[in-house]
Amino acid sequence: MVLTVLAPTTDPASRERRLLDELKTLRDAMDRIEIEEQATLAAIAPRFQASAINLLHFITFHRNNHPGLQMAMREAGLCSLGGCDGHLRASLATVIGVLQKLEGLPAEPPSPSAAPSSLGGQALMQTHGERLFGGQLGEELGTRTAAIMVTLPALATEQAGLIAELVEAGMDIARINCGHDGPEVWKVLVAFVRSAAAAAGRDVRIAMDLAGPKIRIGALPSQPGVVDVRPQRNRYGTLLQSARILAVPTEGADVQPACQAEGAPVDRLPIRNEGWESLTIGDRLRARDSSGRWRELAVVDRLQRGLLVSCNQRCHFTSGLVFIQEGGPGRIVVGDLPDQEGDVLLRRGDRLWLTSSGADQKGLGIRGAINCTVPEALIDLQVGERVLFDESRIAGLIREVRPGAVELEITQTRPKGSRLRADKGINFPDSRLTIPALTSRDRTDLAFAAAHADIVSYSFVSQATDIEVLQQELHGHGREDLAVVLKIETRRAFLNLPRLLLTAMRYPRPLGVMIARGDLAIECGWEELAEIQEEILRICAAAHIPCIWATQVLDEMARHGMPTRAEITDAAMGARAEAVMLNKGPNITATVRTLGAIVARFHPRQPESPRHREELLSCLAFRLSDHSCAL
Repeated sequence: MVLTVLAPTTDPASRERRLLDELKTLRDAMDRIEIEEQATLAAIAPRFQASAINLLHFITFHRNNHPGLQMAMREAGLCSLGGCDGHLRASLATVIGVLQKLEGLPAEPPSPSAAPSSLGGQALMQTHGERLFGGQLGEELGTRTAAIMVTLPALATEQAGLIAELVEAGMDIARINCGHDGPEVWKVLVAFVRSAAAAAGRDVRIAMDLAGPKIRIGALPSQPGVVDVRPQRNRYGTLLQSARILAVPTEGADVQPACQAEGAPVDRLPIRNEGWESLTIGDRLRARDSSGRWRELAVVDRLQRGLLVSCNQRCHFTSGLVFIQEGGPGRIVVGDLPDQEGDVLLRRGDRLWLTSSGADQKGLGIRGAINCTVPEALIDLQVGERVLFDESRIAGLIREVRPGAVELEITQTRPKGSRLRADKGINFPDSRLTIPALTSRDRTDLAFAAAHADIVSYSFVSQATDIEVLQQELHGHGREDLAVVLKIETRRAFLNLPRLLLTAMRYPRPLGVMIARGDLAIECGWEELAEIQEEILRICAAAHIPCIWATQVLDEMARHGMPTRAEITDAAMGARAEAVMLNKGPNITATVRTLGAIVARFHPRQPESPRHREELLSCLAFRLSDHSCAL
């Protein structure tokens, strides 16, 4: 159904009649989708029935709502429904009733739809939020409208008081990231949280975040080691302190200089046990370092088993480099330096092969390739799709696809090139990856979560089958009550969000959504993130599903003690969600208090705003009765 754009008119009666017709058409479409999606609604758990119906109404409204309709409603002095996402059908019926009275038409009989009323929608969100986060929020924290989730550091296992401080400061959910540490650390963290919560008389939930498939750059060939020493200079380039190097044979590694200038750092340099014994204080040696520039060393101290030398210029030492004494037989030969982690310098226009670890690079005629840690991801790639590395600092386009390998043309780096290192993330924002969200490690970690956690956060979920697999695993662990939070991290998950929610609503367990803005920004583009996070908030409001605002909230304050102005605004915007997540940092306790004060001052979400985007991508992408999430 496509609605026509309302043409401007100066006749209020004509405008109101046209508005009434348009709104009735939308209402009829809402009623129709309940019939068309009967199979979907029949599978929904009873506690989510009204929420699922409202979500379908929301989807229908935004699939059929033409640009200009809501503006026309505002100009007519009517509610534009912009802040009514949680009770859309009931609010639409109210607006229709007002217009009918203005037109002198009789009121219509009540709708048989089970869609929630305004108060009913608010009550559903409150109920679902309390089931997920606990019922203590309104009772204990006064006017605060959002729960606070905090990522626990492993350091907390050595500081039992830290978790108690976080609970006292207002932490409502303790998050344990299964991508780090292991069961031994997690068990201690769980015990500390339970103990601190009991002592404070609070219901603090524990959320365990499954790592999901980590698509990263594999190991790169190591590179020869280098010792890079630099003298101290002021801003004008004037020498303040020469670089000081402790040059000792391998067997003299524990030798320390007899004295050194106050505050002057000393670099250690292994040397071969040949030629240095004849050197004395004041001797000078010269050589070309690994950069090809002449460098001069001066002996400033003679040790029992080594030398303390100085250099007035930056110098790069590599294994086997020989410095020759001026006018004498002495020399310093750099010893064996440990290899360093390899990297690849990439510039725009370069070609790069990305392969699976088992690919026959010789057979494919490939040289200098880098490996992907999840080889199954390469199966789904197509020519012309983008590949992003290291949080999109480096980008490329796929130009050729072979079994187990793809060739990329690098399209984005820094002006002078960017270095790609091992273990950096890879994103495929344009590709339909079929790799499962639940990995073998996740299944192991899930057993621990089922035994100790209140919430499990599901990473990289993108299709309905991902949810069904997780539900089967949880059923096997006997945890029908364990809450699930869907982490929305990819563009595909964002576009599939309505269907993901409808699938998850088949099960009565508590349900939530996390806006994982880190990967989401990479996948969807930084410039689109603001609109996408708003759309996710609105979809969750329509489904009465609690939403968690995550990634870099007050990050600067947590790490360095002082927030930026932009962080304060972001935290206030996050207070419209039902929970806000903080990452760990040395100042995390003070950060929890600051966030608590911010969200206590901020109003709950869903104010009516004329700046809401009317065309919601996830609603336009919704396929009726598409249970396979084909996107």
